[in-house]
Amino acid sequence: MPSIKGTASITSTSALQKQLRSTTFPSNFSQKCNIAKVHRAVLTHWIENRVEQILGFEDDIVSSTAVHLFLPENAADGADIGENLDYWDVDPRKVQLDLAGFLGEKEAALFAAELWSMMLDASSSPSGIPKVLVEKKKEEMRRQREEQQRKVMASASSGVRQSR
Repeated sequence: MPSIKGTASITSTSALQKQLRSTTFPSNFSQKCNIAKVHRAVLTHWIENRVEQILGFEDDIVSSTAVHLFLPENAADGADIGENLDYWDVDPRKVQLDLAGFLGEKEAALFAAELWSMMLDASSSPSGIPKVLVEKKKEEMRRQREEQQRKVMASASSGVRQSR
């Protein structure tokens, strides 16, 4: 039976357990995250952008795989919270190993560590959005405001020169 590197090797539970024992994971992977408290749309957007940065091109399959592994939802009724799924039970170690076949081991480890830290932060935030992303958005908005002010000042000063 042909195998695909990174996927077929982990389908057996004994192979998965061996991989889990032999791989070193960040210490925060032992912390549980309440997925129901995170803002899905914001993190989905971040995941899609980050996967594109890592791969160097847009790949909907890898992006959606990462989203569904880190942010599972109840597919039966499409609800955000369902009785059939334990939202505290996403194992970032298994997700990292699953994504290694797509992103590479080093990139999957960095991606999983970065995302899990943000998810832990988001689950304790009232808005469900990680502080890092909130600060990034504030900085982006500040830069846009400054750029608009520069344009207004430049057009105003050129208007004054023309009237003289």
